[in-house]
Amino acid sequence: MDLHHLDDEHRPTYTTGQAADILGVEQPFLRSLDNAGVLSPERSRGGHRRYSRHQLGQAGRLRELFDEGHNLAAAHRILDLERELARAYREIGELRGQLSRARDGRSSAGAAEHPGEQTRDDEPEHRRQTVVDEHGEPRLVDREQAGEEQRQRFGE
Repeated sequence: MDLHHLDDEHRPTYTTGQAADILGVEQPFLRSLDNAGVLSPERSRGGHRRYSRHQLGQAGRLRELFDEGHNLAAAHRILDLERELARAYREIGELRGQLSRARDGRSSAGAAEHPGEQTRDDEPEHRRQTVVDEHGEPRLVDREQAGEEQRQRFGE
């Protein structure tokens, strides 16, 4: 018996009736989200909607937004922005982890092994900045150089 799918929050498990009961909403509410293209459950072989736990969470959040007075378009946009923000936070966390690992590696290797990254006596530390290059590798550069590289990289 294969039980690994029980942990998959994206597995389409719940019928419309089950989903409505779990959320405390009417079935037409869920069908209206599908018809509007806001929440698209998978279909069974017989054509019946099947919702995942993830989709139940989205539908519940949409219900909360409706209850707060938002219309469908606004609620959908808020949900999209919340997802985008969550992705950004994850990416920031990953980048901070990379930066931390790079700093740990640099400090354990010793400054003598990386003379190009040392801060010179005539160049105060506050004028230096760590940037992540196009390969995801952090490096220490002059703040003005970092600003110019970012402008070139992002077309500003």
